[in-house]
Amino acid sequence: MKKEGFDVRVVSYEHIHNIQPEDEEAMIKAINPKPKEKVLDAFCGYGAVGRNCLEKEPKIDLWLNDESEVQIKRAKNNLSKIPKNHFICSEFEEANFLNSSFDKVIIKMGLHEVPKNEQLIVAKKVFRILKPKGKFIVWDIMLTKETQLLWQEIIRKKDELSGFDMLVKERYFFREDEFLSNMKKAGFKKIKEFRIVKYRFSSRKRLEQELHNDKKRLEQLNEFIRKKFPDNLKKKLNYNDLGDDVQFNTIKKIFVMGK
Repeated sequence: MKKEGFDVRVVSYEHIHNIQPEDEEAMIKAINPKPKEKVLDAFCGYGAVGRNCLEKEPKIDLWLNDESEVQIKRAKNNLSKIPKNHFICSEFEEANFLNSSFDKVIIKMGLHEVPKNEQLIVAKKVFRILKPKGKFIVWDIMLTKETQLLWQEIIRKKDELSGFDMLVKERYFFREDEFLSNMKKAGFKKIKEFRIVKYRFSSRKRLEQELHNDKKRLEQLNEFIRKKFPDNLKKKLNYNDLGDDVQFNTIKKIFVMGK
């Protein structure tokens, strides 16, 4: 089987994740880009976060990193004024970034794409490449002991149905306590929860861009969710089965970490 992941997962995260303008504004406030700061948008995808930073402060020194050539190409198209050598196509762990070279590093919905045993490695590298007063800004899903396995199984099933075999193999959706533990082990001492981002999962929003507009695959995903979803979490997560769309709530958070 061909190894497929983000080279074929060409989506709009604003759509499938139902991102609200006020949450994007909060992310920019958390980043707080300032003139001449060197900022790295890691796991950048199509460069949405970097683009938002530039709209807020055009004079930042923006760099972007992603392992997917397809995503880097999308980012270059979205950020045509950024020098081409500021786009680094490699796995983050292998990118040749110098010690204490960035004022800010951002990872939005990227840390969970890394296998469990590599997530601490990523955090330690961010700590290493940040300047002494640098900031690490993370936006990601924050799960609990109650919700982690359920979410992991649902997203893995969606990725299987979509043919994203690399994502099935490598993704690890961490619990919030695991995330905080890794940040502390990496050396971050100032860890601030900046914003809770309410996210309502919708299976139907995955139809066109991930399930290849195949309604049979959508029904397979819905049936899987129906069977897996425990009764004791339905009220708590506001579970709703609309027939062709299964919805429930989960939580993302924005964290700001400093040395």
